[in-house]
Amino acid sequence: MDIDQSQRALDDVRAAAGFLPVHEVAALAPEVHVLDPGSVLIGPGVSLLPGAVLYPTTTLQTRDGGSITVGAGARLGPGPVTVVATGAVVRIGDQAELGPGAVTVVANGFDVSIGRRARLTGGCLVEGPASIGTGAQVLGAVSVRSVDLADGGDHHESDPDHRGGVVKGVGPVRGEHVGVGEVVVGGARSGPLVVERQRTYHPEAPRRPR
Repeated sequence: MDIDQSQRALDDVRAAAGFLPVHEVAALAPEVHVLDPGSVLIGPGVSLLPGAVLYPTTTLQTRDGGSITVGAGARLGPGPVTVVATGAVVRIGDQAELGPGAVTVVANGFDVSIGRRARLTGGCLVEGPASIGTGAQVLGAVSVRSVDLADGGDHHESDPDHRGGVVKGVGPVRGEHVGVGEVVVGGARSGPLVVERQRTYHPEAPRRPR
């Protein structure tokens, strides 16, 4: 089998699985920075704004009329990033960071919104319904669903009292509202989860007026 035949066979396999052929993924450049078109899988109903960065092993899959929007300057990777929208909408805001490390987002009939400059890292799973606000963070091997993380400053904000809501740690976190400057640590203790102030973990951080 020659190179052209191999490429056609690969494209046929990708099409059967609901993904664009490699040449269409590569053609997204230079507006979208696809670092390895051969390992990036993109389905129909995916909208990628200019400046988005897709690292190798990124998968954006849509099913049953679902849609995915990746904002300008958002970074997916490094690490395997998988986003699946089944009959639902996933919105990833401008300059959001999914990775480093494995990140999985699943919207199965319930929407997921990830705000501007939000950060998801380290093996986290986000299931819809979920609202991850501007600057909010989901860190570590946590599994979140039915959560609402408030808008705030991103992880570069020096005063933790002004940062977006944070969930971190391990294990499941369900039905939590996490406000500005607050954090929920999954798996940190037995019993119900506790909403704490982020400053508890950064006592020496500077303060600025609210």
